Amino acid sequence: MVLGGGFAGVMAAKTLRKLLPVDQYKIVLFAQENHMVFYPLLAEVAAAAINPKDMAAPLRELLPDVECRTESVVAIDPAKNLVTIKDPDEIRKTYEFAHLIIACGNMTNLAFIPGMADHAFSLKSVSDALRIQAHIIGQLERAEIEENDEKRRWLLSFVIVGGGFSGVEVAGEINELLRLACRFYRNFKESDIKVTLVHSHDQILPEVGSNLREFARKKMESNGVIFRLNASASMCSKEGVKLKDGGFIRAGTVVCTIGSRPLPMIEQLDVPKDKGRIAVNEDMSVSDYKNIWAIGDCAAVMNKQDGKLSPTTGQFGERQGAQVAHNVELRLKNLPTKPFYHQSLGTLCSIGGKSAVAEMFDIRISGFIAWFAWRAVYLIKLPSLMQKIKVGISWFLELFMPPALTSITTDAFDKIGSAHYGAGDTIFKTGDPATEFYMIETGSVEVLDRSPEENIVAVYGPGDFFGERSLIENKLHHHECRAREDSEILVMGRTVFDQLSQRFKPFKEALVNATRRRTNNISNFPKLQEVIDRISLDSLIEPLPYEPIRVSEPVSEVINMLNRHQLDCIFITNDEQKLIGAIRRHDLMNWIEALAADLERGNTELTAGNWALDKPICVSSTAVSSAEAIHLMRKNAIDRLPVVDHNDQLLGVLRLENVMEHVLREISKVMA
Repeated sequence: MVLGGGFAGVMAAKTLRKLLPVDQYKIVLFAQENHMVFYPLLAEVAAAAINPKDMAAPLRELLPDVECRTESVVAIDPAKNLVTIKDPDEIRKTYEFAHLIIACGNMTNLAFIPGMADHAFSLKSVSDALRIQAHIIGQLERAEIEENDEKRRWLLSFVIVGGGFSGVEVAGEINELLRLACRFYRNFKESDIKVTLVHSHDQILPEVGSNLREFARKKMESNGVIFRLNASASMCSKEGVKLKDGGFIRAGTVVCTIGSRPLPMIEQLDVPKDKGRIAVNEDMSVSDYKNIWAIGDCAAVMNKQDGKLSPTTGQFGERQGAQVAHNVELRLKNLPTKPFYHQSLGTLCSIGGKSAVAEMFDIRISGFIAWFAWRAVYLIKLPSLMQKIKVGISWFLELFMPPALTSITTDAFDKIGSAHYGAGDTIFKTGDPATEFYMIETGSVEVLDRSPEENIVAVYGPGDFFGERSLIENKLHHHECRAREDSEILVMGRTVFDQLSQRFKPFKEALVNATRRRTNNISNFPKLQEVIDRISLDSLIEPLPYEPIRVSEPVSEVINMLNRHQLDCIFITNDEQKLIGAIRRHDLMNWIEALAADLERGNTELTAGNWALDKPICVSSTAVSSAEAIHLMRKNAIDRLPVVDHNDQLLGVLRLENVMEHVLREISKVMA
């Protein structure tokens, strides 16, 4: 059994099939896609330089007499020689193996830089490349009709994060596509285009020699690519990329080629690891298992040739696949296995403009000859003569033809996902069309009115949502909204919002209530605002009519307290009197089932802490005004608001009845 349809897995299965008799050994390969991707060509697909089918080889053509399956492998049980798979219907099954070769690679991980997963494109699959291609052409079309010069330049600005093979290739190819496409557009010129490559070291392409690195950089700079070396991205937003040195690169498109992590099934696999990769013996077998092997990007394979870990390239993956197949054969014959040994044949990297850099057999070449050699190497690797002929003719014709600028896009409003906004980032401006609904996951957002000067109308925090009023009324936004601090926000496209609000009654009711509360906000009534501003928060705070319940108190004391004082809610504190939870009267019915479950488990230590809810909404006595506290009570429909000090110690409570009495008293003074 082989897990993975990349360079390493395919070569392992292909070599095994040659070595082992078909009538005696069954070989099964699991891969989520039914094709093998030639990853170095993804950048050219993203830049519309080649057809995506030209770099995707069907596994069944590559591997005759190998059973190819596209289920997802979700778990490996080494002790029982079993793998668990999940089919498209989410049904799980187990399969037994005699020998297992793990060659599943790794997965993209952009989350290590805040906002990168939300706003940047990755380049790991054919679908990633096609999304980038469609987006680039979409940006060109938007720039063509954009009247604002600054926004047009933003639309035509692209940032590539990472200066390894993938970053350099995609930066070069995107730059070439954009500049070749300029002649088909009337309202912008080549000087408006900006492609910037951000790399954390002082030279790009650490995998090749210093001379070739410098050649690649200078050649790309002459083609218009801008380099930001010794620079690292610290945050990504829809406006661009923030650097660790404090700089900011504004761009409408960010492509991130760094960041990866092991697949979940590798993380869960209980075997030795080396920085997340499976640690293997010299012969690529997994420690303590003679029938389990690991190769490719998911494995830390030592190269006997130089005593170093093998680089995660297709060349080394293929050689590992071939060698591990021979080792499996040797193991089946009870013969000694061999360590992995490979002398690198060289490296090739396209830099755009039909130019490349290459090191092959200690010979360094660059320019068009290197690019031609680079294309020839991958043409040779295609599985069938017919595919070689078709792709060869296609590539030859593309030498003399302009790039294809046709793009098929989906409705941008049919989406739901997260977005990261840095402090000060604008989410939307006054007059912008309403296209999305927003819900805050972390951070906070402020709503601004700029007529005639900037005025903060409202501040929203985690759990709050906004943007619904303009969507419901189908109007332009009448306020500006920006992030008050670094924030993660759930963004829902207009089409999804409309479907939910029309068909899901609780969602619609929540929206209507929220809109009504915001429409009737105190800040919308200046005279009432003046009255409430005269009331100090301290005058509204009342001591609790009972001693707060400690987290360790028996639950019977909670019941007695609620009953004795006829309370709707009782607050729970720890031994330092810090507010940590609450128990409400309407939760008591739910306790009956919880009590039954505890009794079944033999749990007799029923304390307030077992059943207390999370820390309730509260306010700090020094951080908010009375108007803010009243607004919070109205927004969340609560009639008891606990007040704490700066150490979260419970000071007292705001009662709605007492608040209303003070408000009416102040109104009477004004009217008199």
